[in-house]
This record gives sequence, structure tokens and C-alpha cells, in this order.
Amino acid sequence: MSLPISQVVDVTLQQSPQGAQKRDFSVAAIFTSEQCDEYSNPNSRYLVVSDANQVATMFGTNSDAYRATAALFSAKPKPKTAIIAKYWREEVENPETRSRIHGSALTTSYVQFKNITDGQFSFYLNDEIITADGLDFSAVSNMKQVADTIQQKLNSVNVIFTYDEVGNRFIMSSIFTGKNIHFGYVFDSGTEGTYIGALTNLIDGRGYIVDGDDATTHKQESISEALSALQNQYQNWYGVYFANTITDDELIEAHDWVVAQGIENAKIMAYTETRPANIEYNDKNPLKTLSKRNSGRLMVQYNNKGNTHAAAELMGIALTTVWAGVNTAKTVKFKQEVSVTSDDKITINEATKCRRLGINFYTDYAGVNMLAEGVMLGGTFIDETTGLDAFINAVQVQAFNTLQGQPTKIPQTDRGQQILISSIKVVGEQFINNGFLGLGKWTLGDLGELSYGDQINGYYFYSDSFETQDIADREARKMMPINCALKLAGAGHSVDIIVQFNR
Repeated sequence: MSLPISQVVDVTLQQSPQGAQKRDFSVAAIFTSEQCDEYSNPNSRYLVVSDANQVATMFGTNSDAYRATAALFSAKPKPKTAIIAKYWREEVENPETRSRIHGSALTTSYVQFKNITDGQFSFYLNDEIITADGLDFSAVSNMKQVADTIQQKLNSVNVIFTYDEVGNRFIMSSIFTGKNIHFGYVFDSGTEGTYIGALTNLIDGRGYIVDGDDATTHKQESISEALSALQNQYQNWYGVYFANTITDDELIEAHDWVVAQGIENAKIMAYTETRPANIEYNDKNPLKTLSKRNSGRLMVQYNNKGNTHAAAELMGIALTTVWAGVNTAKTVKFKQEVSVTSDDKITINEATKCRRLGINFYTDYAGVNMLAEGVMLGGTFIDETTGLDAFINAVQVQAFNTLQGQPTKIPQTDRGQQILISSIKVVGEQFINNGFLGLGKWTLGDLGELSYGDQINGYYFYSDSFETQDIADREARKMMPINCALKLAGAGHSVDIIVQFNR
């Protein structure tokens, strides 16, 4: 046997480390005190949805959760996902629930059932095989009649078979409540006749089983407890919106919780104001109190046209910036809202009151509907807050992945410092490309070789030499601090045009 080539040339495969992921700054959490079957699990705090129809299926089209989600997903571009989160505003007694199988949305119509006169399918109920056969659909003219035909065969086994019009799906449930009833998916047991399980979507891979539960009591919680409970269970969300009407005290409590999250877990909040009294600049107005704090974390939209979730779409517009793209940074001012009725009768006086507090409104200028003014409560521009949050997260993740991802090490030397700075310059270039950072004059204090009045192209990173590092930081293996100067590109919101003429 010949000798292995590894004795001459030995090759080692080095595993590539998995880096940290940047946060998704497009995800909003919509909190609701309304109930649905999916909330029966006391340990689950949230549901992830990708469109308003999913929320309609769970909460109904008359729910605030649905209306707020519909407004959020009305934004252009449309957010990819949202979170519907629990808020136990009052103590809730949840009754016993039924075990059931939910089918996914149907792609079939009653016509595909109509030609079947010998339909059959089977399923498990508490380890016993139940078969429905001899199903004659020749007389049906809609999906409800299809469900009724199947129900007639299941009456004797205490099972309810229904068609959910909102979700366009079949649901099969037990008439008994509690934990003692268990379903299995629909399958073909080989019974004589035409198998229809695949047409119902109650099969494994298309449906899902929900076990029944005993009665539960959910204790009342504060608004900050609801926010913390979601954050403790799931962290990849950025926006906060409450579907149910909240009190002024709850608004302030929620705002303070958002502000307290700091930089790494940065959040922003949206709130719809419908009361004319709350655009007044007086001490009784909670929005004046929050405006004076100028946290840059709360966006408010005033609406007196009955659109109680106008700010949900405002948030959707603000959160859907693609920071990794080219020329994708945007201002929120001038944008159109499709779920909101333009208040074309808003007066200059009302607009001035809103501007003074930093409250947005939707009206028309010369017949063109648009958002004004694209600011957080207090006056900070929305796009500056979201852009800086995205930049800081990107720099943090990039620096971490550079330190963690090296197969050897980054030396604690000036050369190592340049490796680290070079890695985060990638983020600076990315934010120049997306339009958030731009060329301009530096008008703050001196930083390294950057002085007041110098031109800066978007960003400047600087750190001192390791020769200035003390022994304690050296022993702790700290890199030198990196100072970062940013020049925001800003956004044009108005212009003065001076016309001169000569005869």
C-alpha cells in the first residue's frame, strides 16, 4: 500500500466561525389586550405575522389588533413581518379550550368536491381511528355546505367540522373542552371511496394541531411588564405600538421603558393622537411633557378624521428603510399614507401647534396629500433616530465579528488597531452608499486630525496609539477606544426661491 500524501503535504480545514447578526430594524411589535385562541398558551408572549389577513383570522376583522396591523402593512414598501404581542391590561379568565386541527388556507373550491359522491378520510381521536366515509358532495354550492356535509358524518363522534370564511380554511374540533382530548392529522386509512384529506388541508404538513387546555387566569400586568416580558422572550424587534387605547399614564410609562432600553436594545414607539386638546402647548397635555424631554424615541401622529391607527402606518414607513442598499435612506416627510384620510381642513393654527410639539399630521399641500413633518415628539427627525440606531448596531456587530472571527488573533498593537478600524470603515462606506452619511463641513470640536471647518466625507474614525495605553487596560486586553465622527447627509424639507427680473 502506498504511503499517504499527507506525510508530504498536510492540509487542515479550519472551520469558519459564525458571526453575530445585525438587528432587523423593520420589525414592529403591536401590543394588544384582545384575546385569540393562539394566546391560550400562557408561556407564549407573541405571534409573528406577515400580513393583516393572518391577524383577521386570529382576532377577527373588528379587532383593534387587525386594524392596527392593517395600517402598519399599508406602508409602502410593506414591512415583511410584524409581531402581535400580549398585554394583559386586566386580569383575564380564559375558559377551557377545545382540542382542534386548523387547516391552512384552501386553494380548492367547492367545485372540486362537487364531483365526489363517495368521499372518505380518517383521523385519530384519543388513539382511536375515526373514519368519515360515504360523503356525497354532489348538491353543495359553497364551502360551508361542504363542511356541513362532513359534519353530518361526525355528529355521532362528538366532533365539530366547520368552514372559517375569514381564514378560508377548515377547522375540526372536539365538542369537549380541556386537556383530555387529542387529535391526530387526517390520513388515508384505505377505506373504500375517494380520499379527500388533501383537499381539506387538515393533513400533516398543511394543518396544525392545537391541544385543548384547562381554564387559566392571567394576572393584570403593567405596560412596562408587558414590554419587558416580550423583550425577555424575543429581542429582534424595534418598533412599539399599542393597538388598544392607552391612558396618558400608560403612554408615559411606555415611553420611559423605550428610552431606558439604551443603545444596544434601542427601540422607538408610535402613538396616534385623536384629541384636539393634546396639540395645545399647556402643562396638562402629556404630549407637552414628553415633548420637553425630546428623547427622539416617540413619534406621534395627530388625526381627527377617525383613523385611530394612523401612527401605525407612519411607523411602517419609518421602519422600512433598507440600510444595506444604495440611495435607500429616506426622509419620512412628504410620504403618502393609504390607510389615512387626508385632513385637508387642518388650519395653519393647528399645523403650527403640531410643529411646536413635534407632532406629525397628514394633510395636503396644493392638493398633494403628504405627511408633515417627519419628526419625533420634540423635533428630532425620525430618519436620524432610525439611521443612527442602524449605524450603531452595524458598527457594533462588525467590530465584534472582526474580533471574534479571526482564526488567530488581532494583536494589541497599532497594526491590530488599524485592522479593527478598517473593518468598521466598511460600515461607514455602506452608510455613504445608502445616503445617510454625506460630504460636509465638520462643525464640532477637534478630533484627531479632524478640525473645526474641515471637510468630512460621511465619517472619520480615530484612535490614539497603544503607546498611550495604561497597564491596567493592557492587562485586560482592551483595544484602544475608537472615536467616530459622522456627517449626516440630512434631507431637504423646504427651500426659498428668490426671483429677480430686469426690464
